[in-house]
Amino acid sequence: MLYLALSCLQGRPIKSAAEELLKLGVKGLQLTPGLVPNVDFKSWLAEQNIDCLTHHGFSWHKYNTKVWNETADCLVTSNSIHPPLLDSPPGKVWKQRAKQGDYQDFLLETMYPKYHLGNDFELAWAMDNHFRLAVDVSHIYIQLHSGCLSDSVWQRLQQYEHIGELHLSANNGRADIHQPLTKNSFGLDWVKERAQDKIPVVLECYMHKLSHSERLQQIELISL
Repeated sequence: MLYLALSCLQGRPIKSAAEELLKLGVKGLQLTPGLVPNVDFKSWLAEQNIDCLTHHGFSWHKYNTKVWNETADCLVTSNSIHPPLLDSPPGKVWKQRAKQGDYQDFLLETMYPKYHLGNDFELAWAMDNHFRLAVDVSHIYIQLHSGCLSDSVWQRLQQYEHIGELHLSANNGRADIHQPLTKNSFGLDWVKERAQDKIPVVLECYMHKLSHSERLQQIELISL
């Protein structure tokens, strides 16, 4: 099933962003941080009869909310969560807590350099320990482009059994800039293939400057 991330319209009022995205005919939204809250949004959304996933620091009441405290306690219950920065206070103790099994039930997103799960060593470790992963192919592309992900680990990840979500946008290999997709975008064909296993797909490219027809073309490229 295809979900559109509210971050496709990052920075907008949350209700109007959701209304715009639902006009594209999708039946699922990923609720993300980074949108202006609305007091009526939760009750309005409940009336829309759609599926929703929550992501990282999403909050019904705030622009975003803190995800990790300094001792690497997770402060949210979102469906998918970013691991912390390696050199941050929570990042310095996160790996040890993960080894102790503290995050075994979480759906952790594959990241890019300077984050946990942002290189092939940590991805291989996560797979060895059967962590549930949300694979963001744009982050994987940055890892490959930076040289910190080997082809062998990427190939292993493509076949990994415990993938809970697939996140999709494009970039230049240097930064996570959430560009719109093209038919040749990295990871697109693989995402469509793995989606046949009924893994949720989240499209998260920025759509602010796209026309309605261009937004529809983004959805058609995935064609689930």
